[in-house]
Amino acid sequence: MIKTGDIDRIQTVFKEDIPAILVLTFILMLFQNLFTLIPIVGIIVINIALFGFGIGYIWSVVASIAAGIMSFIFYRYWFQSILTKKVPPIYLQRLEHKGFWFVLLLRMIPFIPSSIINLAGGVSSIRLLSFSFATLIGNSVYILLLSFVANGLMTARIEGYILVALVLALIPSYYYFKNVKPKVHYVEHQKKKVGEG
Repeated sequence: MIKTGDIDRIQTVFKEDIPAILVLTFILMLFQNLFTLIPIVGIIVINIALFGFGIGYIWSVVASIAAGIMSFIFYRYWFQSILTKKVPPIYLQRLEHKGFWFVLLLRMIPFIPSSIINLAGGVSSIRLLSFSFATLIGNSVYILLLSFVANGLMTARIEGYILVALVLALIPSYYYFKNVKPKVHYVEHQKKKVGEG
């Protein structure tokens, strides 16, 4: 666990290199949104350690939204025709009919990689504005939860907020497993049957 004194020392050491640090952490966030090779909580820990909880959280949200939009544009205008087959048809159908709410749902589920959401959005017909707004809301809530955890603010009061956030995160997760996941497996099963036939 990082102590307050350690955070102060880290902030002092890197104070003169803030522009370079912002660029570096944004590049890390961009890679996380394109490939999800880096756990987002690790980037949040770096931001909070360098900038403090408030600014670290805000920068994490801003960077994640910008990186998500850039990834969305990247997939849509350069690789849409190639990658369309990589996305389950049920995802594309949901994005076509309930784009905003489906992106928001996926953003709130902890185990769905950001790159998958950006890829699915990019190859679908969802509007950039709807995608961006859903990403703004979803990432703001999700990153706030991760920021509390990363900062180690496990006081009695904060624990209450975290428990509420965990419950809220479980709701979209339950909906996903109850309604979306079975349909994905069903569609894949039907495609296999057609292929075998």
